[in-house]
Amino acid sequence: MFDSNLVLCDGSAVWNYANLVTSNYGTPISTTRNSGGFAVLDIVEAPVTGLAVVLILTQAANAAGDELTTIIEECASENFSSSTPHELGKFDVAATTKGVILGSEVVASTIPVVVVMRVTPTRRYLRIDASCTSGDDFGVVYCYATPYAFKVL
Repeated sequence: MFDSNLVLCDGSAVWNYANLVTSNYGTPISTTRNSGGFAVLDIVEAPVTGLAVVLILTQAANAAGDELTTIIEECASENFSSSTPHELGKFDVAATTKGVILGSEVVASTIPVVVVMRVTPTRRYLRIDASCTSGDDFGVVYCYATPYAFKVL
């Protein structure tokens, strides 16, 4: 179950080099959602059990050699420039390349790819920082934070 206030990226723009790097959507600096669907979350205080950050890749990568680097960061300031951001973790699928999701790991037979990382933020603001190299394209990707990644039955 996901809370609408805990959406790090809503999938408004595909995760390719032009959007993530050239247009700089992949590095949000405001709690107002940018044109790429990214936003900084004001979590005020995270639950003591932490948060699960869920990355959902809905399309096959453009090519096997594509590389996506996705970092979860926290900071004391909303714009992430007044103080040094702290890295909470990086996403990877099979840890073939630590902290990088490879296009060969996101193929049609594996879609959707869902990666869950547990973090325990200690600062007020949380964001996802996503980037890839020129020519890379991972299609539509969503990222959510939740204190409860899965319903308890």
